[in-house]
Amino acid sequence: MTRAGGRPGNRIALEWWRLKRSLDRRWREWRLPHGFERLGSKYGGWWLYAPAVGKDPLLIDCGLGRDISFPIAFLERFGGRVVGIDPNPDALEYCRRHCPRGMEVQPAAFWTQAGASVTFYLPRPAAALPKGADGVSGSLLASHPYASERSVTVSTTSLAEVLARAGREECDALKLDIEGAEYEVLAALCTSGEIRRAVQVLVEFHHGHVERSAQDTRDAIAQVESCGFSLCHTEGRNAHFLRRDARHAG
Repeated sequence: MTRAGGRPGNRIALEWWRLKRSLDRRWREWRLPHGFERLGSKYGGWWLYAPAVGKDPLLIDCGLGRDISFPIAFLERFGGRVVGIDPNPDALEYCRRHCPRGMEVQPAAFWTQAGASVTFYLPRPAAALPKGADGVSGSLLASHPYASERSVTVSTTSLAEVLARAGREECDALKLDIEGAEYEVLAALCTSGEIRRAVQVLVEFHHGHVERSAQDTRDAIAQVESCGFSLCHTEGRNAHFLRRDARHAG
């Protein structure tokens, strides 16, 4: 008997696939060394290695969207400061209304250099987005599947500029959820060596969503590792890198 969509056989297969994916994820989490913690919601949360977070820490959170549970949880757990960066007007409005004490929000695109003017493609209207899309993921890349033809011109900032404004030599964590721009940003930071000004680097890779391949992601990971980082954990498209000299912190 052929089992069409919606019949018991397909439902059982789907549930089995979901269970296997959940068990695989939990198995990877169980293997994480002591000290790793997940902060934030299921959708917007990230892993951090808590022993490497210093006193009065700084999180630079690039790509805020409308889920700032991660920076909120960071401040609740560690204190310190958060600098949030996003070029999307809708995301900025949301974040400013919900911004906790200790977090500042900068209207800019995180890029390879500061002070440039770039085109930011606004997301398509909700009715024109793929099922499940949150509607806040615009991009500097026109090839992003959520990007519309509508655009705004935005100013850029960089890791060096954000650190200088914060009066810091380094940050405890740098999060990059910048919708495809991470490849060029990481390449520039690795080439200059400035990536080592972050103790932990958290990246969502967007191969397949922009004109980048899985090999581009593998190459980016290898480049970050060549700068003295270890890839400690992956969760979907999210990757957690820890600077090797901080591995035994605490």
